[in-house]
Amino acid sequence: MHELNHMFRPESVAIVGASEDPAKWGFGVLNNITRGGFQGRVYPVNPNAETILGHRAYKSLREIPERLDLAFIVIPSPLVVGAVREAVATGVRSLIIITAGFGETGAEGKKREAEVQSLCRGAGIPAAGPNCMGICSFPVKLVGTMEPLKSDAGHLSFISQSGTYGVTTLNYGLHLHLPFNAFISSGNEAVTRFSDYLEYLGQDNETHVIMGYIESLRDGQKFMRVARDVSRRKPIVVMKFGRTDDGTRAAASHTGALAGSNIIYDALFKQCGVIAVTRTHDLLNVAMAFDMQPPLRGNRIAIVGPSGGFGVATTDFLAEQGLKVPEIDFMLQRKLREEADALPFASLKNPIDLAADLRVDPLLKCAETVLNLDMIDGAIIGLHSRPFPPDERLLRRLEEIQHETGKPMSICYFSRPEGMDVVQSMTRIIPVYRSAEDVGQVMSCLWQYGRRLTSLENS
Repeated sequence: MHELNHMFRPESVAIVGASEDPAKWGFGVLNNITRGGFQGRVYPVNPNAETILGHRAYKSLREIPERLDLAFIVIPSPLVVGAVREAVATGVRSLIIITAGFGETGAEGKKREAEVQSLCRGAGIPAAGPNCMGICSFPVKLVGTMEPLKSDAGHLSFISQSGTYGVTTLNYGLHLHLPFNAFISSGNEAVTRFSDYLEYLGQDNETHVIMGYIESLRDGQKFMRVARDVSRRKPIVVMKFGRTDDGTRAAASHTGALAGSNIIYDALFKQCGVIAVTRTHDLLNVAMAFDMQPPLRGNRIAIVGPSGGFGVATTDFLAEQGLKVPEIDFMLQRKLREEADALPFASLKNPIDLAADLRVDPLLKCAETVLNLDMIDGAIIGLHSRPFPPDERLLRRLEEIQHETGKPMSICYFSRPEGMDVVQSMTRIIPVYRSAEDVGQVMSCLWQYGRRLTSLENS
């Protein structure tokens, strides 16, 4: 069993600093664990309370009548080292130290962080933080964060070195009805580091895709070894912050870690098969695509939609990313025009421009035909703004076509600002995006990972 199993699959948790004061973090963590329906045993620790939020309170970890799998520490930073000592003495198997005021604050904070590190490593206890936002493990309904998050258990896991950024990104994914498996805010990483979480999630059968927010890596050699191994089995999608001198300085003040050259990180990610993105929303966009679709095994894309402008814009972006939009030969175009009953002025060369045709069947026939061609490796489907929401039959048949062909498909809904969210709520199989740039970036990343898999298979 991996040492992090007790952190992500605990049967018993304590909250040191639990409180009934809504203004305190000890309230938020306990309240969310309770309301989230955690399936294990919960022990609030507060020497000044008899009960907290309906749970019997304990004056210290020593009073709890069992050895704990996980303890959250949410007390003022000068008291944290003492709490860690008590956790070590009582045999707590893992820790989440949410409290800030450590290596990111100066000499005194660095000293406290070094003490925490020494105690935990000496006892072999993994610990997230300090200065983190907590953990979510949705299979056991553990929501150990300040935010009241909720998700069905999925197959996407997220490691974030920023608590607020990570929770915000996670929350937006949940808004899109994307189910997650696990989330961890790693904080200052005094004890357990990004590569340790990556190693655990790489071995976790319920995690199919790993996404990460990285400011700096404190153990580059281990990261390289672990990422190279994990990326053979599942995609790793990361966004590296601190790419500029100013950003590097900001990262150092945030978690107390020094960041290296962005050129070095880019080379490291490429060597390890890690998919790196540079725009905030691409982190979730690309991870969502990998969660729903297979990798792209070739770079030839069909574009089917109601707008010539959409086809041109998407073709441009695909070409900039090294993908191709091959023209369909004249005889197939003529056959397709007849079978799809396309309008006389529709262009069926690829991109296929159906010329604002609102009918469902022509689009479906074109999508089915091109995805069954040997010369096409994947497809992008653009949807018209009317009707809104789209016909349920359209989405169900697109899902069937994707399943029948086994080729990746994505949808672009660019006509209404709210359209992407609505259409995504109608399908859990095909990822939906709101611009040619977004959908082009996603297909590029599916191709990047597909090339890696093909290279590994042929080596």
